[in-house]
Amino acid sequence: MKENTLYIALEQSVLVNNPCITIGDISSIFCKDKDIDNRVRELQVTHLPGNEKSQIVITVMKLIEIINGEFENLDVEAIGNSETIVYYDSGRKNRTMMQKVKVGVLMLLAFFGTAFSIMSYNEDSGTLGLLEELYILFTGEATEVLTPALAIGITSYCVGLAIGMIIFFNHGINKKFGDDPTPLQVQMRLYEQDVNKCIVIDSSRTKKTLDVN
Repeated sequence: MKENTLYIALEQSVLVNNPCITIGDISSIFCKDKDIDNRVRELQVTHLPGNEKSQIVITVMKLIEIINGEFENLDVEAIGNSETIVYYDSGRKNRTMMQKVKVGVLMLLAFFGTAFSIMSYNEDSGTLGLLEELYILFTGEATEVLTPALAIGITSYCVGLAIGMIIFFNHGINKKFGDDPTPLQVQMRLYEQDVNKCIVIDSSRTKKTLDVN
């Protein structure tokens, strides 16, 4: 009968800054025997190439194989995910001018793309015509030109639209108005899960997953 039980749990994905990956870097470990616990954490799984960024899929079966190779009388129980995606980032902070230019271009595309989308929606929904109807309703005067009062109404609509978006997305510059995740964060997490599933499937099909022999 095996004397000790070690529990190991994998997250869906982890980020590491050291190319030499150990079991403790990519999983949660628990064992009543603290000596075994610490030794398992230090077991090396693989060593990534010296790229600034890379990724690899590692299965829990591979970790169990490594642990059983070091400890004969140890019962290993896996909890959670059957594989994890390890994202490696060297953590270097230096950014080239080209990278800064790319970030600037992406920011401009996002800004003008969003502005164009909003203007297209307003044009399709006839927002300007609605504002003109509201102007006639409240003033009783028909207008064929942009009067100061109508301009104030259009400006108020634009300001209200911006405030509404900030409240809906639950962000205002660097201030968050609540503890709940924002709609944008929820969508980003769903997107991240879909990306992780795709990476696991592609890695399995291309035989690049680090699995048992």
